[in-house]
Amino acid sequence: MEMRCSVLAGGAVAMACAGVFSGWAPPAVTGEGEKAIVLRFPHEADLWDAALGSDGRVHVVYALRNRSESGRGASNLFYIATTDGQRESWSEPRPLPTGERRATVGGERQPFVAVMADGAVVASWPSGGGIGAARSTDGGATWSPLTPRAADAPGHADTMTMAGGPGSLVAFAWTDTAVMGRGEDKLAAPLHVRLSRDGGQTFEPVVEVNADLLGACVCCTPDLAFDGSGNVWVGYRTSEANVKEICIARLGVDGAITGAIASADNWVLQGCPMNGPEIAVDRAGTTVALTWTREGTIRSATSTDGGATFAAASDLGNGARHNAVAGGGRLWLAWEAGGATALIRAFERSGEQRAEAAPKAALLVTAEGQPLLVSAAGASAPPDGGSERHERRGDH
Repeated sequence: MEMRCSVLAGGAVAMACAGVFSGWAPPAVTGEGEKAIVLRFPHEADLWDAALGSDGRVHVVYALRNRSESGRGASNLFYIATTDGQRESWSEPRPLPTGERRATVGGERQPFVAVMADGAVVASWPSGGGIGAARSTDGGATWSPLTPRAADAPGHADTMTMAGGPGSLVAFAWTDTAVMGRGEDKLAAPLHVRLSRDGGQTFEPVVEVNADLLGACVCCTPDLAFDGSGNVWVGYRTSEANVKEICIARLGVDGAITGAIASADNWVLQGCPMNGPEIAVDRAGTTVALTWTREGTIRSATSTDGGATFAAASDLGNGARHNAVAGGGRLWLAWEAGGATALIRAFERSGEQRAEAAPKAALLVTAEGQPLLVSAAGASAPPDGGSERHERRGDH
């Protein structure tokens, strides 16, 4: 079981509840059980991702830039976890060996972590146009390399993401440069998904989920989520005739692919905004929420019919570094709003709370639906000065 969500870089984080799974009636964010918990791991980090295991332990993979290299050079990766479900103490950090797949993080490119139902931990990271990944079954003492994308595959993975699902499901998604461009749009790219049913030990064939859908913006990181049945959901930003919209693609357990446009931005941009959406899906696969940015404005759209249609998008305010996550029977949206606190409020702004949160907080949701903000003791500047978006994902 995994309930997780991405790291949010920058200042404070604002979060909004996007409604309960049983119906579209967003309640006010009230009650002691929903107040955010702030948890800090005692180490400096540049970028990180966090995941919540079924035993309540928090697992973190974080990147610390090699200070001898400038720009988006190699980063050292570390793994750390809370020692028990009470989350009162942390294990000692263990180096995560990357081998020939050195970690090249920065901007939207970040490390990821997922926890399988049997406790195995899967980590992944961008690696100079490739994908690095490893699996540990002994608390990070040793790691076995995984190969979600063949090292000799043509082209390269411009952006990548990973998410864990029910049981030992784990999926990887990336925009691929092997076949670039559709018509005059040179940024349109295939969006590839590869699924493993045994925690990354073996992989099914690569699936191009947008072959019959809109092209993906090659440098905008997609996002992944699972529903409780094991269907894979992908949120991505399009680039089709230079129009940037937000789309979903659903890869069903039967292999069928469906998709829909979630936004109606009609944003024409002959370039790359370097910012993808975040997606959250409830256990039943009925309620789907997406959040994204357009020119400094956080936007969100939600579907209550399994992604077939989406309500008109809402503007949530100015901000950056956004996130969507499902957990504890709720969908949550998050974004950096500036200042020194995290603002938690209902999707329709019917109530709000404030929680102290350090920059770059990672949002998780406990089994009881309580938001959990995970941050480093010291967060340095982004490796390349860019904005980070760090994920989220399931309620399983």
